[in-house]
Amino acid sequence: MTKNIKKKEISEENKESAKQISKDEKFDATFAEKTIKKQEAVRKIQLTPQEAYRFFQEEQHKLEHLNEDLERIEQAIFEMDKTIFALKELKDAKEKDVFINLGNNIFVKAKVEDTENFYVNTGTKAVLLQPTAKIISDLEKKKTSAIESANKLHQLQTQTQQNLDQLYRYLTQLQQKERMKKDSA
Repeated sequence: MTKNIKKKEISEENKESAKQISKDEKFDATFAEKTIKKQEAVRKIQLTPQEAYRFFQEEQHKLEHLNEDLERIEQAIFEMDKTIFALKELKDAKEKDVFINLGNNIFVKAKVEDTENFYVNTGTKAVLLQPTAKIISDLEKKKTSAIESANKLHQLQTQTQQNLDQLYRYLTQLQQKERMKKDSA
């Protein structure tokens, strides 16, 4: 009797295993069919040489703009770092002589009376007096945001460069096929 129960349990387990294997096989077959269909669809999408070349030029143009944008952001980050450093250094410069850079290597000697507050240009021809700590905090936030933007631009650069590489290979293949046709004719 226990043998019959065990046989039934084993046969039920086998049935479940067989069902699972069958499901897996169906899943694998469906997955394989979908993959093949996708590959066929990709093969059907062929750019003409003119379209590929135009797309290549667009991607080159995009990469140039990304490089320019990234350069501006990196310059802004550098300027923010310099400003933060200067503000922190000025805390210890109260009532001391400092040199203020007016540009083009022209400096003026001055005494800083207040190192706890500085005037900030709001961009609307208005200037606000703000505490040094707030200014540094705001600059740190802007810097963090700029770094995030730079990272996104780096990702876009990489993606665009990969697109360019693929297009270049495709255009090279088209040129080789064209040469082979001319040589065989």
